Amino acid sequence: MFKSGSSGLALLLTILSLLVFVFFAFMGLEYLLEGNHLVAVLICLGGAGLLGLCIWLACWGKSTRKKHKGFVIEIFSLLVAALLLYFGRTPFSHFIYVVDHKEEIDKLVIEARDNAGRIDTAYLDYAEQRLKDYERTLKKSSNNDRHAVSLKTASLKRRLLPQDLSTLREERKAWLDGLRHVNVWNIATAKNLRYILTASDDWIGQYASVSSLIYEGEKCEPFSMTSDDIKSRYQQFTTPRTPDWLSTVAMLVCCLLILTYYIQCLRAKSRFQGGHA
Repeated sequence: MFKSGSSGLALLLTILSLLVFVFFAFMGLEYLLEGNHLVAVLICLGGAGLLGLCIWLACWGKSTRKKHKGFVIEIFSLLVAALLLYFGRTPFSHFIYVVDHKEEIDKLVIEARDNAGRIDTAYLDYAEQRLKDYERTLKKSSNNDRHAVSLKTASLKRRLLPQDLSTLREERKAWLDGLRHVNVWNIATAKNLRYILTASDDWIGQYASVSSLIYEGEKCEPFSMTSDDIKSRYQQFTTPRTPDWLSTVAMLVCCLLILTYYIQCLRAKSRFQGGHA
């Protein structure tokens, strides 16, 4: 006879394997969707629930006395489960690829953080040089006394280096310093990476907007800078790819473990039929 202990162990293996599969697929979706938590959660919860239901229905179809109806439900459930596992292999294998290339992601984050620091430094140098040039221009004019030069230079300084911009720069620096080590297992990492790798252009545009007003007598241009283009190198972690051998083996093992309960149902059925032959 088929022992309930073996059935319970098979069910436990199926549940644990399903949880592992869903977690890896969820993390893979986090990177593929660049941190869209809601969509990733909805897809994984729906897929996990449907996959679990299919396995249960396949077992029920195998054990029911209504042979024709049970056979149809069993085959249909297995086909749906196979489709779910097939489509789930892409995010599942993608996260394995991400984990396998963690060091490369670390390097990208370091480069992006250093690039952001260079933008701030470049703008501060730009503002300092522009203030010096403007003060020198004012002193050459006979219409400006020392007090007037001081007032006009201070006005430009408030324009180029407003307090809110300084506060924002300090907060950004503190946030960037906290990204010294990337944990690819953290669900927030994908979103942080997308932000840090795409925000450089926004920061440059912000500085350009602040420095766009040219005072009378100045001979300069608004701040501009070409950021290092590392976004294209990060696309390999946000683009679906063909599973490699490592992720393929892991996927096959996970699928077999997920189907453990159904396999035990098959064994139980065959033993039951053998005992009544």
